[in-house]
Amino acid sequence: MVVITIDVTPTDLANIRFGYTPLMELMSSYRVLHRPEKRSMYYRWAEEADNAIHGIDLPYLHAMSTVPFYIPDFLTATPTTTITDIEVELQRLREVPLEVIRKNVTYALQMAGESEILRHFMVYPREAMECLIDDIRIYWQRTLAHHWSHMMSVLDGDVLYRARSLALDGTKAVFESLHPELQLVKDQLIYTGSEKPDTIKKNYSLDGTGVQLVPGVFVCNLTWQIEPEWHPMLSYQARGTGLWWMENKDVPDESLEIALGAGRARVLRMLSTPASTGEIAYTLEITAGAASQHLSRLQQAGLTEPRRSGKRVYYHLTRRGEKLLALFV
Repeated sequence: MVVITIDVTPTDLANIRFGYTPLMELMSSYRVLHRPEKRSMYYRWAEEADNAIHGIDLPYLHAMSTVPFYIPDFLTATPTTTITDIEVELQRLREVPLEVIRKNVTYALQMAGESEILRHFMVYPREAMECLIDDIRIYWQRTLAHHWSHMMSVLDGDVLYRARSLALDGTKAVFESLHPELQLVKDQLIYTGSEKPDTIKKNYSLDGTGVQLVPGVFVCNLTWQIEPEWHPMLSYQARGTGLWWMENKDVPDESLEIALGAGRARVLRMLSTPASTGEIAYTLEITAGAASQHLSRLQQAGLTEPRRSGKRVYYHLTRRGEKLLALFV
């Protein structure tokens, strides 16, 4: 059991921002490949990735990605804005201060034990970083680069959903929707999870600079990064993660259309990103009346639900809707 408490100020709660980064996805995805209990949600991608890197040695990436319960913080630096280009991230790695590299790797050594590669980082950090960057670039090109645009669609959809929820439902609802074991109680975020085998209690305090919320396709559990070198961050699994592989399919799944009807199936697929009736009608080239009818039936089935933002109403998938779509991936 792990119990994390984060003291927050009203200014922190008023300064919630969103962003995501390809490097964080890359590191998380590599961990998924090497954790059998996490592969099931990503099994199609995992099989493809296994084949793509079969016989290729990535020792530096492996060493930095498989430290128990920890990824060195400089590899998961808080994205204070959305980053879409992996090369931007690689250049940032080259600029990480030496003292930060050694601080993070020292902790990695404590968690993982002695390692020739981790020691290389301690003695020759710049040289070791270039070796790591080479591994990252190979892994990215072979396993994630061709999926990145579809992953960004899922991440953008999550950011849009959370931002609207923040405006409509308030801060407490947004935080508590990130993970079932996260609560905002007065001026404190409280998380109780079970990732680590022993009972661990930690308390952090924010200083009013705000908190960055970072969705991830390959983030399997709520994670946090509250260190002096980086902006405070909570990373969580994006809504619709189970659907991202479906985004890669050029041919629609006919079985979903048989089950729901072609029109409603198309609307359901489109709502992996929240949309208004008008946006649905325009994109699918149907009348607003037809779009409204499909939405009404999907809502009756508990697959979608509306959310008002100002004068507009946006529809998005419920958890039931997400699970239904995932069945047809």
